[in-house]
Amino acid sequence: MKTLESLAAYEQLRQAADAVIMQFGSEQCGPCTAIRHRIDSWCENNACTARYIDIETCPDIAAQHGILSVPAVIVYIQGRETLRQAGYFSLDEVLARTAQYLTLAGLEENINGTDSVE
Repeated sequence: MKTLESLAAYEQLRQAADAVIMQFGSEQCGPCTAIRHRIDSWCENNACTARYIDIETCPDIAAQHGILSVPAVIVYIQGRETLRQAGYFSLDEVLARTAQYLTLAGLEENINGTDSVE
């Protein structure tokens, strides 16, 4: 999963991608590392882009988006925040709900395709 390091890049991707999962984490956070790989793998097979934001190197992005604990994920569909989870949560549930939102947004034809923004 690629890393974002500026608020401008975050906002540009949020607005340009049909679907994006932004994961906030820290290198000292074991669960952050584990879910980072699962999100990346899931996005490779779905119409979704994933990016990682390290809250220690980019505290401004975390603060701007109200991230107070990690791991945290924010899902954007067509530029709008559709899902946010932080702390203790089920990643399986987040990914299942994201798939439902992709279907509702009419992006299901891109699932397993390559029509996502990199």
